[in-house]
Amino acid sequence: MSLRPLARDPEVMRYISGGDLWPDERVREFAERQVKCFAERRFCFWRLVHKESGEMIGFCGLQPLDDAPETEIGWWLARDRWNQGLATEAAREALRDGFERVGLKKIVSVAMPENLASIHIMEKLGMHLERKTTRRGFAVVVYALEKNNAEDI
Repeated sequence: MSLRPLARDPEVMRYISGGDLWPDERVREFAERQVKCFAERRFCFWRLVHKESGEMIGFCGLQPLDDAPETEIGWWLARDRWNQGLATEAAREALRDGFERVGLKKIVSVAMPENLASIHIMEKLGMHLERKTTRRGFAVVVYALEKNNAEDI
């Protein structure tokens, strides 16, 4: 699997782009942005590979929040892998990496208020609601976790 099947699944994209499917050009731009981000900052969204099957099942990682001087954690998961704890497991590792290896002091996560599954993951990670705002034309909530409050990751 590559990013393309995820970016063309209306259910996966419902809370990423309001259900708008990504054309190939936007998929390429996303991939290029991750490569550039890793080269410049030493973090990006990673491909998630299922331990048993070796199948690529999604993405998780860190990226600069494009409209604020913050670093965002995010995840995309293939629909057939939802509700298995995989996004939480991957996000814990991304948080650990961000705080320990990268040296970040704070990490945020952004979700549409109706994306209860992602908000549940944020809360399981120990993140707290920091603010409500608008991003890319959508109402969103921003959850945050500071390194000094991340001892349980």
